Amino acid sequence: MFLKHLQHINTNNKNLKRKTLHYIALMKFIAMIKIIKWHIYSWKKREFDYGARMCEFLFISSGFLVGYNYYERIMPCDYETSFKYTYKHLRTFYPLECFNIIYGFYRKHHKHFNLTELEILLSNFLMIKPWSRHTYLVQYFTGISWFLSDLLFCYFLVPFLLKGIKQIKKSLILFFIVSITRISIEEIIHNGGANIFDTDFHRGPFIRLLEFYLGMLLIPVFYLFKNNMDNFSKNYSLKIFFTFIQITFPPIIYYIMLKYNKKLYRCYFVMIFCVFIFIINNDYGYLSNIIAHKLCAKIMSCQMEMYLIQSTMNNIIHELKKKMKILIILNSEVKFLAKLIIIFIVGYLYKTLLKEKLANFMDKIILIFKKLLL
Repeated sequence: MFLKHLQHINTNNKNLKRKTLHYIALMKFIAMIKIIKWHIYSWKKREFDYGARMCEFLFISSGFLVGYNYYERIMPCDYETSFKYTYKHLRTFYPLECFNIIYGFYRKHHKHFNLTELEILLSNFLMIKPWSRHTYLVQYFTGISWFLSDLLFCYFLVPFLLKGIKQIKKSLILFFIVSITRISIEEIIHNGGANIFDTDFHRGPFIRLLEFYLGMLLIPVFYLFKNNMDNFSKNYSLKIFFTFIQITFPPIIYYIMLKYNKKLYRCYFVMIFCVFIFIINNDYGYLSNIIAHKLCAKIMSCQMEMYLIQSTMNNIIHELKKKMKILIILNSEVKFLAKLIIIFIVGYLYKTLLKEKLANFMDKIILIFKKLLL
């Protein structure tokens, strides 16, 4: 009963279901793989910081999908709903993140830190690292918790952010304001005002909230466009056209990131991704039909688990090789592919066998605390 109560978000259209956007699911899966490669690949020279670009893409696309799922629903705008909605997401990954923290502590404790180990542990378990002015804190024990903390902050504000996407005119005005804010911050940082912000500001919750909200604010115009296009969704020429877009746009975006990496600030890539996400989310191409297959959906369904387990598994593999004194000389791409397959298998097994069980266990712990407090 408690679990159902926590997961329940009141809506006027309880049975209303959004059509799955298959192509953006593929793009998010690829973005996750690129981030994993950025972290565990044996780099000699990195062409550009595509790890940062993929994080920007993921926050914008996550905001877009949240807006898409709740655009025609009514979510109460209050803090109780915020806590319930946030916990609904937290319970799915927090147990695995706790494992990452414990393993990270096991590997790195007794090393010299600028903070005490207890302070670092608490900041990890409470998921408050990106709120700290200590920029070096982000890497201690687990380096990915900043992403989760920022995402939870965005989820917490979703009931309030949804009010801005109910009208096209209002959403356009807000999109302009948020865009100007995002660009202004970047311009200030790069034109002598860096001391105003934290040096690691881009891992902070505020900057990521702006990107998340930009994704949400695309929804009203997207629906206007989509409703007009749905009448022609089975048109052969339209399908060919959108298939062409789905195939050609990712290489074009990659080329833009590569060519203009040192010429454009992060904020301008954010705007490029907004345009990209707005266009690719129309699932009219034949490629979307292929991605919609159940096997493809299952493969892509464990992307968050892969993201969470990547560093831990990479370190475990490294430690096992050292202890077993295994010397395997492989091409960097082959080595990465082997690690990626292991990460995928572990992530998928965790999702199918342990994820819901541990989430339910976490519910029971929360229920015990709730009874103690009452």
